[in-house]
Amino acid sequence: MKTKPNISPQWSLLTKAFVGAIILLVIIGLLSRFHDVIPILTMALILAFLIVPLVGLLHHRARLSWGLAANICFLLVLFTILGLSTWAGFAVVDQLQALFKVVQEMLMDLPAELAEISTVTITLGPWNIDLSQLDLPTLAENLLASVQPIFGQVSTLIASLASIAIESLARIFFTFAVAYFIIIDYPRIRSAVQNIEIPQYQDDFHRLRNALAAIWNAFLRGQLLVVTSTGLLTWILMTALGLNVSLGLGVLGGLAKFIPIVGPFTAGLVAALVALFQDTNWYGLTPLGHGILVVICVVVLDQLIDYIIVPRIMGASLKLHPVLILFGLLIGASLAGVLGLLLSAPMMASLILLGRYIFRKLFDLSPWDPPIDVLTEPRTPPARLVQFFDKVRHIKNKDDES
Repeated sequence: MKTKPNISPQWSLLTKAFVGAIILLVIIGLLSRFHDVIPILTMALILAFLIVPLVGLLHHRARLSWGLAANICFLLVLFTILGLSTWAGFAVVDQLQALFKVVQEMLMDLPAELAEISTVTITLGPWNIDLSQLDLPTLAENLLASVQPIFGQVSTLIASLASIAIESLARIFFTFAVAYFIIIDYPRIRSAVQNIEIPQYQDDFHRLRNALAAIWNAFLRGQLLVVTSTGLLTWILMTALGLNVSLGLGVLGGLAKFIPIVGPFTAGLVAALVALFQDTNWYGLTPLGHGILVVICVVVLDQLIDYIIVPRIMGASLKLHPVLILFGLLIGASLAGVLGLLLSAPMMASLILLGRYIFRKLFDLSPWDPPIDVLTEPRTPPARLVQFFDKVRHIKNKDDES
């Protein structure tokens, strides 16, 4: 007696839409109910994503098993983080406290400074500008009233970093634990993702996955190098310019690179204010001249980083229009606070990529003609800048030969 083959009937379009809507509502409900866990899982994924390349390198070069290599790398990273936080944490906190104290004092002195400036009359040819009509002291007091609470909260936050770290020990432990198990099972997780089969859409899924991986790889790994190098170069520059709290300004300049456009501008403004209200400097300049010099040097350093370091490290995977970057900053900050602010750039790039794919599929267009996953060319340094560094490299090669 022949048995009939077990053929499962296909769902109708209405059934698929109903099940999809139920799944979407369940996901939204879970995200709403456990929204406090999302930042922890996100940080765990980021930590695992950063450590996996080190594990792979040790696994292939030293020919160790994946589990042993993962344990070694994870312990090294853990001890490095603990060591750096213990060794440099107090110095950085002291510098940041001193920096915000200096800025607060400058803001407190700002009305008096502007009151003195408002008594001056500026003559430009036939025009006389009477600054007393601008009511600068009142403007400064209003600005101080709106900004002072923010600086107070930041200063309190920095002062309580140690207590916050102790109170958040359970969250930190959970983050490291999740990251550890992700790293240990990474080969199986990667294999499971690669083996996902979507009928007739396997090629689309493969290309979208690779494009999204390139975006997040450039941000998570590349941004870490950019932030570290920016912080180090800013510290060296601030020290060379004779600014107080140069270490704090270096840390602030590095962290500012996490926030496109707004971050570097804010860090440069703080450095200029420190120079403007600093009593003395190494170069014997007036406070105004010292502040202008700091602004010029900060702008030059930021441009060199954007034209030379960023394209070489991150490529063009996150090249977004400034309007989109600012729009993403606002959305990220409103939805997820500080974490959303930091991850706004890759999120916007990912949404744009997926949006292009959906748009073309809605109108029966091929997403690969022209391909949506081809990145634009990165910004290249100006021709004169390239010639300058070529000359420097040529002179260095001559010195090495001699």
